[in-house]
Amino acid sequence: MKKSKKYIKQNVVNTYKLIYLPLWIALLATFTVSISSFYISKNVLLEQVKQDGLNLVKQAIGQIEGKAVALDVVDEMLEDKIRTAGEMIIAHKEDLDNDYLVQSMKDLHVDELHWMNEKGEGLYSTIEAYRDWVPPKGHPLYDFIHSNDQELMEDIRPDAKFRIPIKYGAIKDKNGYVVQVGILAEHIQELTEQFSYQTLVERLVMEENVVYATLLDDNLKTIADGDIEDIGVIYDHGDEKEVREALKGKTSMIEWYYDKRNAKVLEISAPVFKGRKITGVFVIGLSMKSVYTSIYTIFTTSSIIALIMFLLFLWVQKENVIKPVKQLDKKINQIDLENAIDYRLPLVKKDTFFGLTISMNNLLDKTHSYLEQLKENQEELEASNEEVIAAYHQLAASEEELRAQYDEIQGYAEKVENLKQKYEHLAYNDPLTNLPNRRSFLEKIEKVTNKNQSGAVMLIDLDNFKEINDTLGHAYGDEVLKKVAQGLMHIKDEKIFLSRFGGDEFLILIEDEEDVLAIENYAKKIIHIFKNKWFIEGDEIYISASVGITRYPFDSNRVNQLIMNADMAMYHVKDLGKNNYMFFHKEMTKKLKEQIQIERILREAIKTDGFKLVYQPQIGTYTGKIVSFEALLRLKDHFISPNLFIQVAEENGMIIQMGRWVTREAIHQIATWKEKGLEVKPIAINFSAKQLNDTDYIHFLENTLKEMNVDAKSLEIEITESIFLEKKEETIVFLNQLRNLGIKIALDDFGTGYSSLSYLTFLPVDKIKLDKSLCDKFLEIENIAVMDNIISLAHSLNLEIVAEGIEDMEQYKRLRVAKCNYIQGYLFSKPVEALEAEKIYENNFLKKY
Repeated sequence: MKKSKKYIKQNVVNTYKLIYLPLWIALLATFTVSISSFYISKNVLLEQVKQDGLNLVKQAIGQIEGKAVALDVVDEMLEDKIRTAGEMIIAHKEDLDNDYLVQSMKDLHVDELHWMNEKGEGLYSTIEAYRDWVPPKGHPLYDFIHSNDQELMEDIRPDAKFRIPIKYGAIKDKNGYVVQVGILAEHIQELTEQFSYQTLVERLVMEENVVYATLLDDNLKTIADGDIEDIGVIYDHGDEKEVREALKGKTSMIEWYYDKRNAKVLEISAPVFKGRKITGVFVIGLSMKSVYTSIYTIFTTSSIIALIMFLLFLWVQKENVIKPVKQLDKKINQIDLENAIDYRLPLVKKDTFFGLTISMNNLLDKTHSYLEQLKENQEELEASNEEVIAAYHQLAASEEELRAQYDEIQGYAEKVENLKQKYEHLAYNDPLTNLPNRRSFLEKIEKVTNKNQSGAVMLIDLDNFKEINDTLGHAYGDEVLKKVAQGLMHIKDEKIFLSRFGGDEFLILIEDEEDVLAIENYAKKIIHIFKNKWFIEGDEIYISASVGITRYPFDSNRVNQLIMNADMAMYHVKDLGKNNYMFFHKEMTKKLKEQIQIERILREAIKTDGFKLVYQPQIGTYTGKIVSFEALLRLKDHFISPNLFIQVAEENGMIIQMGRWVTREAIHQIATWKEKGLEVKPIAINFSAKQLNDTDYIHFLENTLKEMNVDAKSLEIEITESIFLEKKEETIVFLNQLRNLGIKIALDDFGTGYSSLSYLTFLPVDKIKLDKSLCDKFLEIENIAVMDNIISLAHSLNLEIVAEGIEDMEQYKRLRVAKCNYIQGYLFSKPVEALEAEKIYENNFLKKY
């Protein structure tokens, strides 16, 4: 019998042309688009960084030029002080001796006084070493004595004996005798530090992405630098081309690799002007690390997108071409006319080769009809064999299925055990810091207090953590919390149970400890953790914390009460300036109850129209007439200090509703006086820093002014410097929006804490209000020059001056001489209600004096 001829299996289609060549073309196309997008994004990012750098340089140079003006004013003030001191000594020259000079030095607030004859021989001095001293030739004082000049004002220099930096000035009397006055440079620095170029440069270097900043004079000598050791060094990096171009008035930039930071830096050099003259060069280096990180992120993202697109195309190819081709190839190669005459290619309606499969099956049907008769008997035998084989395969499949099910059950059991352990861990531990969580702490303290042990509970709250989350993002905030947890772990011992209570709060349980000093020592260790700078994602950051402490069972043995006690103590620390610790005491509960009572009164007042405004006039210094009013908020039915109830309103957020009520009521009063035919006089209202959270305030203000037909220039808004302590850039934008409406801005309480003359060079304000405490201090005759200089400096910045709290005529007269614009105080009128204000509306208050 002839052996049957075997079929040779072979591929049905050319897979290279049908499958792989299109895949390579698709891959090339997607990555070409990705790389093009990367280079376009890169160029846009670099251009944006350069523009941002130029804007930062322009802002910094503007502040430098403004500080130069302020420093000139301060220098004039110092020379006036030296001149005044010298003239006073000359006026009392008949009474002079060493003791008189020492006393005068204290009274005049200077650091040295020397009296010499016309030959320069020392007669009297506040310093013993100078009492017989004669200035040698070449010394500035020697040249002055032998000249016809009547006055000498020197820059800061080392003194002749001790080489201490001092600013000297000298004045001759009509007989040629000389008084020399000296002020220590360290005291001058206290006055000028707020206008210091170095302070500005150091603040810039602390800004994110600023690597270095340098201010050079026109000889390329460093006069301010982020690295203090470089001050006085001649700028020489081997290539000063950009810096010298800046001396010619050209701003230039260069990108170079900075070894100290191991990163590229964009260096910008720009000229600094005084008037039209170039006085120096400002150089700043901006880190390009984040830029290139973004660029590489874009590249990575583009590559991933390209890869996903390619994989998607591959999947489509696989589902619609590759898989159908392989299946077709497999089906065709399964055709066996000798052993499987009934075999037909399976039909799948959505298959790519559905039509081809039908055609092949038709061909197989025709073939089968020819061979059917010949194989009829053979099929019967094969059917029997197939039943046996099927039974065997079914048995094998059942055994394999049982094994798979057993393995699957074992896998599920392991997963269940792992999930159980993981759940138990998550139930009692914080997933971010891995510290015990609130539940762990509460169970722990419940056990401890039930044992009647002594110990303490400490609540730690990070200061200003919300601003970190808002400005740097929650991911950055999470890194901060991890660092804090690591720091707290360093002080952990057998008596401490440490937990994260939630948010930025941590709770510490100190067990079995009665000694208050030992508990306090733990608190000091916690505060010390925050003394040094922290490094988060390569950035330096300073964090502080406020700690509230309560002892058990001394303060309480109830868990909720102990936590509440620690919370109250912590908030007292916040009120007193943060970054400290405090033990709970009973008075805190009393204050809390008082605050709750005030809060209840305020809520009732909001519902029942329980507020009113009183108006204190501001008087023109020279005319004696009322030029404007300040509106002050009061409760109608309760005698509670505004300082007290406004603080409570700021803490609980009611200040936003109250602020809108004050705004609307003041505008309504302006409209009322206008309807009565009275001359429109502006009303000033106070604006709290917490009202910045009222994001729709500008829109509300515009609508209210329009509704009541009141001109925006009839309303003034008074702010305090505390409004700039947070979100300074957003605050300045907000104030500029108010000014764009036509509303004037007044800086209130000037001189009470945060006041800085340097503020006045960049704040968008129209007037400043000198606080009563400042007027009381500097309107005395011996201090009047200080007040004169403050008002003169403000006028030089085009600011109007209002003096608050003026109560006697002498203060008014001195302010008039000093050219103060407006007076406010009980000398002329206390705050009065609207009807009383109308009675004095046209008064001239100077007529009665």
